Amino acid sequence: MVDSMVLDRISNLLNAVKPVHPFDQLSNGGSINENEILIHCVRLAHSQLGIDVTGLDLKGELDSNKFKYLKKELVKGGCTNILYKVTNSKNNKTVAVRIFGRKTERFIDRSHERIIQTHLCIQGFAKHVYARFNGGQVEEWLQGEVLSDEEFRTCKYSHLIAKQLRVLHNIPGQRELYLALYPELRNGGEVVPESQLWRGMWKFYNLCLENASLVAPIIGSEYDLLDIRQLIKKLKHVCDSKESPIVLCHCDLLSGNVLVNKDKASFLDYEYSCFMERGFDIANHFIEFCGIECNWECLPSEEEQRRFLKHYVGENANQEDVDILHAEIQPFFMASNLFWGLWGLLQSIFSTHDIDFTHYARSRISRAFNDEKWTLFE
Repeated sequence: MVDSMVLDRISNLLNAVKPVHPFDQLSNGGSINENEILIHCVRLAHSQLGIDVTGLDLKGELDSNKFKYLKKELVKGGCTNILYKVTNSKNNKTVAVRIFGRKTERFIDRSHERIIQTHLCIQGFAKHVYARFNGGQVEEWLQGEVLSDEEFRTCKYSHLIAKQLRVLHNIPGQRELYLALYPELRNGGEVVPESQLWRGMWKFYNLCLENASLVAPIIGSEYDLLDIRQLIKKLKHVCDSKESPIVLCHCDLLSGNVLVNKDKASFLDYEYSCFMERGFDIANHFIEFCGIECNWECLPSEEEQRRFLKHYVGENANQEDVDILHAEIQPFFMASNLFWGLWGLLQSIFSTHDIDFTHYARSRISRAFNDEKWTLFE
């Protein structure tokens, strides 16, 4: 039976975040100028920033020069969006402003992102989103330090990340969340979440197919889209054979999405979050050690991976538990590389970020085809 109270809480929180424009119009991310960011903060987050708006017409024209006490700082780390920290210098109150990347609405379901973020916020697991505007949103600013690539690769905080990932994968109310994402299933009897990994993979693939003339030169001569199509089918077969549990996953657990505050890790940015195999989330996290440069030598050693898995399983983990989970995640290394390789192809033609997405896409796709882990499934 559906827990209607959980669904109602999700619905109420979603309705409390009022957009300036209809959400389905979010298509011009990355084009907002600096003055507009400050004006959005005044209009939408004046209470969070402690701004006195007495006498202001918040729906009319506002002069950004009157709000010079609002200090804006670019936060480094993201490959999809642009993130700013905005602080009221009069009282040190702070919010985050996220500007969505160009054409990201073509491969990111922003409505699903909102629902997942809202559910995790209810559970005390994710930050608040205060308001949305055309091309982005104003969010809670969380205290803590985002890990640098160097800190990330030392595995110094891996035990904290592993424990937090276990909490996410076992977050309460997953059935209700799935029904909030797919309301057409509410009256359909038993609810068994389906993996969105393959739906997402095919979505990326079909977008590449629609832009084949632009994508083909980026792929290079070693492979083509037909080869990739066959690889997706092969990967699904070997991944399905592992019967990895379908849970709510983060799906993008790179250094810039991990915040450490004392002895706890928190996760940021749930735009790629969805229900899929936990094996993907774990394997994908390990691959993120290689960074946007795809430096495969930075991949955690088997010893480091097993140490992470032991913390993930929990205090009572034995060697057999770790062995089983280690075997479970193996095919998802290739799945992660192909998934993000296809994403990289799309970013190569859509993104305005100063990142070599061509190198990234080629490296990850090549790794998906040639990973030595394939010998485990021959």
